[in-house]
Amino acid sequence: MTRRLRLALATFVVGFLIEGGTELYQYVSYGPNHPGPVELYYLGLATTVLGFYFMYRARHEWTKPHHRNVRRGHQLLWIALGIFLGAVLAIAILGSATNGGRSAATPAVLAWPVGGLVALAFGNFFLGLALLVDGLAGPVGRSFAWAGFLWSLGVAVLTGLHVGDQFSQLLLQFVSNPLGLVASFGPIAFVIAPLFVSYFLYSAAYLEAYRRLAKHSARHEPARAEAVEVPPAGGADPGR
Repeated sequence: MTRRLRLALATFVVGFLIEGGTELYQYVSYGPNHPGPVELYYLGLATTVLGFYFMYRARHEWTKPHHRNVRRGHQLLWIALGIFLGAVLAIAILGSATNGGRSAATPAVLAWPVGGLVALAFGNFFLGLALLVDGLAGPVGRSFAWAGFLWSLGVAVLTGLHVGDQFSQLLLQFVSNPLGLVASFGPIAFVIAPLFVSYFLYSAAYLEAYRRLAKHSARHEPARAEAVEVPPAGGADPGR
């Protein structure tokens, strides 16, 4: 079990670093109105797919007993509801404060719930990552993980605000020109880019958990080896 958990943690770290590096590059190189060369934009999409593939493989390696330990059932449902309602409220406040940041073609009754759903998707994803490592990391690692989760909520709200504002235009483009829809996500990708902070915090948390498990395994393997009885030479019974 320990070996599979260590493999999963290491695979998660690789995925976090790939995706975090991609988001950092987009953040420092692009802008909402200047997304940069299209070739580099598609390269960013490719590295994002690669990063999430490593995260998928890591979840596949996670053991069933540990999955059972982190399941919260009804508690997670209430947390998800809280994330959604809190995001809708925050988006409503920010949308009203910016006075027209919301597109006139997207009424608030549609823009705010859509933004809340986007924030919920982000929140659930990063909440799951924090819960997975919570029982394995030490105090420092857990602090990194939950700080990454809180940061992701802020980015999720801003992303939800932007997607909600542009929802009508995105929907229209999806119907009229679906191939051109990818290019329309350039400004959204820039809003999402600050998630590199969360990915790097998670990589630190999972790496700390990996080191703790490695030390735990190193301490207990010699003890298990000493507990194995070695029969005397010739198979003689020492009690006779």
